[in-house]
Amino acid sequence: MTASETSPFDVRTQRTGTRFVASCRGEMDVTTCELFFAAVLPGITDHTVDRVSVDLAEVTFMSASGLRSLLLVLCAAHYNGKSFDLHRTQPQVRRVLDLFGFTTFKAGLVWDATMSPKEGRSLA
Repeated sequence: MTASETSPFDVRTQRTGTRFVASCRGEMDVTTCELFFAAVLPGITDHTVDRVSVDLAEVTFMSASGLRSLLLVLCAAHYNGKSFDLHRTQPQVRRVLDLFGFTTFKAGLVWDATMSPKEGRSLA
Protein backbone atom coordinates (compact mmCIF):
# COMPACT_ATOMS: atom_id res chain seq x y z
CA MET A 1 0.00 0.00 0.00
CA THR A 2 1.44 3.38 -0.95
CA ALA A 3 1.03 6.73 0.76
CA SER A 4 -1.33 7.88 -1.97
CA GLU A 5 -3.63 4.93 -1.23
CA THR A 6 -3.84 5.66 2.50
CA SER A 7 -3.81 9.46 2.55
CA PRO A 8 -4.51 12.04 -0.14
CA PHE A 9 -1.04 13.54 -0.56
CA ASP A 10 1.01 14.66 -3.52
CA VAL A 11 4.30 16.48 -4.07
CA ARG A 12 5.05 18.28 -7.33
CA THR A 13 8.61 19.48 -7.87
CA GLN A 14 9.99 22.11 -10.19
CA ARG A 15 13.46 23.44 -10.77
CA THR A 16 13.87 27.00 -11.99
CA GLY A 17 17.43 28.20 -12.35
CA THR A 18 19.13 27.44 -9.04
CA ARG A 19 15.87 27.11 -7.08
CA PHE A 20 14.11 23.80 -6.36
CA VAL A 21 10.45 24.03 -5.30
CA ALA A 22 8.38 21.22 -3.82
CA SER A 23 4.65 22.00 -3.81
CA CYS A 24 2.75 19.77 -1.40
CA ARG A 25 -0.95 18.94 -1.41
CA GLY A 26 -2.93 17.05 1.22
CA GLU A 27 -2.02 15.69 4.62
CA MET A 28 1.59 15.47 5.82
CA ASP A 29 1.59 12.63 8.31
CA VAL A 30 3.36 9.38 9.11
CA THR A 31 1.99 7.73 5.96
CA THR A 32 3.28 10.43 3.60
CA CYS A 33 6.65 11.48 5.05
CA GLU A 34 8.72 9.08 2.96
CA LEU A 35 7.04 10.33 -0.21
CA PHE A 36 7.76 13.94 0.80
CA PHE A 37 11.40 13.30 1.65
CA ALA A 38 11.99 11.26 -1.52
CA ALA A 39 10.53 14.08 -3.63
CA VAL A 40 12.69 16.80 -2.03
CA LEU A 41 15.96 14.85 -1.80
CA PRO A 42 16.94 15.41 -5.47
CA GLY A 43 16.86 19.17 -4.90
CA ILE A 44 18.99 18.86 -1.79
CA THR A 45 21.64 16.74 -3.50
CA ASP A 46 21.72 18.65 -6.81
CA HIS A 47 24.96 20.67 -6.80
CA THR A 48 23.49 23.29 -9.15
CA VAL A 49 20.65 24.14 -6.74
CA ASP A 50 21.27 26.75 -4.04
CA ARG A 51 17.74 27.20 -2.63
CA VAL A 52 15.17 24.58 -1.64
CA SER A 53 11.62 25.85 -1.11
CA VAL A 54 8.59 23.98 0.16
CA ASP A 55 5.20 25.37 -0.82
CA LEU A 56 2.56 24.38 1.75
CA ALA A 57 -0.39 26.25 0.20
CA GLU A 58 -2.40 23.06 -0.28
CA VAL A 59 -1.38 21.19 2.87
CA THR A 60 -4.51 20.68 4.96
CA PHE A 61 -3.00 18.87 7.94
CA MET A 62 0.45 18.40 9.45
CA SER A 63 1.29 15.88 12.16
CA ALA A 64 4.41 15.61 14.29
CA SER A 65 5.78 13.28 11.61
CA GLY A 66 5.31 16.03 9.05
CA LEU A 67 7.19 18.46 11.29
CA ARG A 68 9.99 15.92 11.68
CA SER A 69 10.22 15.56 7.90
CA LEU A 70 10.48 19.32 7.47
CA LEU A 71 13.19 19.41 10.13
CA LEU A 72 15.15 16.64 8.39
CA VAL A 73 14.87 18.44 5.05
CA LEU A 74 15.91 21.74 6.60
CA CYS A 75 18.99 20.18 8.23
CA ALA A 76 19.88 18.24 5.07
CA ALA A 77 19.61 21.42 3.02
CA HIS A 78 21.81 23.30 5.48
CA TYR A 79 24.37 20.49 5.53
CA ASN A 80 24.52 20.62 1.71
CA GLY A 81 24.98 24.41 1.67
CA LYS A 82 21.47 25.25 0.49
CA SER A 83 19.10 27.87 1.80
CA PHE A 84 15.69 26.54 2.80
CA ASP A 85 12.31 28.19 3.11
CA LEU A 86 8.66 27.41 3.60
CA HIS A 87 6.02 29.55 2.01
CA ARG A 88 2.28 29.94 1.53
CA THR A 89 1.33 28.01 4.67
CA GLN A 90 -2.34 27.64 5.52
CA PRO A 91 -3.43 29.04 8.92
CA GLN A 92 -3.94 25.60 10.50
CA VAL A 93 -0.48 24.44 9.38
CA ARG A 94 1.15 27.76 10.33
CA ARG A 95 -0.28 27.38 13.84
CA VAL A 96 1.35 23.95 14.21
CA LEU A 97 4.67 25.32 12.91
CA ASP A 98 4.46 28.27 15.32
CA LEU A 99 3.53 26.09 18.32
CA PHE A 100 6.63 23.96 17.82
CA GLY A 101 8.91 26.92 17.10
CA PHE A 102 9.65 25.82 13.54
CA THR A 103 9.16 29.28 12.07
CA THR A 104 11.99 30.68 14.21
CA PHE A 105 14.21 27.59 13.98
CA LYS A 106 17.80 28.12 12.88
CA ALA A 107 19.22 25.02 11.18
CA GLY A 108 22.81 26.15 11.52
CA LEU A 109 22.61 26.57 15.28
CA VAL A 110 21.12 23.13 15.83
CA TRP A 111 23.46 21.50 13.34
CA ASP A 112 26.52 23.05 14.99
CA ALA A 113 25.32 22.12 18.46
CA THR A 114 24.39 18.52 17.70
CA MET A 115 25.99 17.23 14.51
CA SER A 116 29.25 19.05 13.89
CA PRO A 117 32.33 17.21 15.13
CA LYS A 118 33.72 18.88 18.24
CA GLU A 119 37.37 18.96 19.10
CA GLY A 120 38.07 16.24 21.62
CA ARG A 121 34.56 14.80 21.35
CA SER A 122 34.34 11.15 20.42
CA LEU A 123 31.59 10.12 18.02
CA ALA A 124 31.87 6.47 19.07
